[in-house]
Amino acid sequence: MLFTGEGGVELLSADDGNRSVVRFWRPLQFTKNEQAIGGRMECRAAAERAPMRATWDDHAGIYQAENKQGSLGDFTEIDTRYNGDGTISRFDVLGRRRDPLRYEVRSYIAVRTGTELVNIRETCQFLRDGQVARQNFFQYVDRHTSFVLALAPPAEADPAAAPSLDSLTEILS
Repeated sequence: MLFTGEGGVELLSADDGNRSVVRFWRPLQFTKNEQAIGGRMECRAAAERAPMRATWDDHAGIYQAENKQGSLGDFTEIDTRYNGDGTISRFDVLGRRRDPLRYEVRSYIAVRTGTELVNIRETCQFLRDGQVARQNFFQYVDRHTSFVLALAPPAEADPAAAPSLDSLTEILS
């Protein structure tokens, strides 16, 4: 897995050696009533491979279990969104914390890779002056973070059947 982001990206050691954990920050500008206020987005992401399971895209259930167990602390949910297909699913939760007031986006991402599953968890907190009203923080996470998975080619792929430059007559735009 490759984590890309702007700002200071730092690879952290994972306790089990089976996960990749990174942390990064990104400076942001927030505008309210034509007043620019500085702030930054601090993120932490972890990825691991696991065996495929039937409930691979039940991110809402995982989030609810974490919330019920109290592992989220004083996190108060404001909004959620889900996006998924048969290969990739993503569940994002926007919330806030108190003392100090911080908005946070928690992302639960799963990618099916044949018999394996890649689980990615990301948490981005928005540190800024308290005068900034709540915004659509999902857009900042979408704009400034991305994940790239380097996967081996499928075993059943036939390289002889792949298109070559000689067989391509037109490149569609």
